[in-house]
Amino acid sequence: MFTQIALLLIKTATSFWVGLFLFRWYCLLIKLNLSQGFGQLSHFIFQLTDWAVLPLRRVLPKTARFDSASFLSALLVQWVGVVLQSLLMAGYFSLFPSVELAFFELASSAISGVTGLLIIFALLSWVSVNPEVQIFLDKLTRPFLSPIRKFIPPIAGIDISILIALVLLQILNIVLVNLRLWFVTLM
Repeated sequence: MFTQIALLLIKTATSFWVGLFLFRWYCLLIKLNLSQGFGQLSHFIFQLTDWAVLPLRRVLPKTARFDSASFLSALLVQWVGVVLQSLLMAGYFSLFPSVELAFFELASSAISGVTGLLIIFALLSWVSVNPEVQIFLDKLTRPFLSPIRKFIPPIAGIDISILIALVLLQILNIVLVNLRLWFVTLM
């Protein structure tokens, strides 16, 4: 019982922090200015992630589009989560497999985040919301939906690109799970 509670707390904390770091990384990747209309959200994210990102930024290069400090912070937090779970469940961990498993978990977290974002975008498109929120969500989802919309335009005024993107993300998740299982069997 205590192990299950500890695992729940570790997974929850890991998901929260990884989500924040990945969101910060993604917003910088797509050049989304969080301060325009979303000052509170940007202050929240930056204040919670600056403790790890700023020291790493002194060491790691930040290119025009790729914020390596935010990405590495997400990977490190994910790795710590994998190590803590391994220690709790098995009583030990191995350095290299845990790094690879952290990559798989990070990719899974990214897929889950994009899936959640697309579902929120779809739900809010059916109800009247603040136009700024709609614009913000459109900017976040555009990199995933634009390529699909090029090939499949709206049919009778209904955009099915979100549905197709969700199916593709689930396929990607299935491939990722099978790759992870294959990798675990190699260890």
